[in-house]
Amino acid sequence: MKHILLCSAMLGLAAAPAMAAPHTATPAPAAATAEASYPMATFMGAWTVRAEVPAFTVAGNRAMGPAARLLVNVPEVYAANIGESRFSLAQKSGSSWSGTQHGTTMTMTLISPNAGHILITNTNGHKVDVPLYRNDP
Repeated sequence: MKHILLCSAMLGLAAAPAMAAPHTATPAPAAATAEASYPMATFMGAWTVRAEVPAFTVAGNRAMGPAARLLVNVPEVYAANIGESRFSLAQKSGSSWSGTQHGTTMTMTLISPNAGHILITNTNGHKVDVPLYRNDP
């Protein structure tokens, strides 16, 4: 008798998912689809590709709102190729800052507080795409 009850319970559990309502796709949470927003201080510091490559140094001015700027010093390795050694970036979104100097545009985007991305484009079509990681001691 004990085996019959156990067997019928197993059959009941096996049939339960088949009798369930059809699966519908659940929408992604709003937080996952919304772009992250980082304060200006999160962008500041030393950012590098690898430990042996000199770091991009990012500082911020004291202004608030539309006058706020990130000041980026470009390592000589990249400055020789792009022709610019410093950029002043203005905030474009919560995770992206951008600025143009003499026909060359730099955009810095954060992926997380410790990982970022710099894209440098020139009017002649030349692009430098640099993945970055925080290099603060």
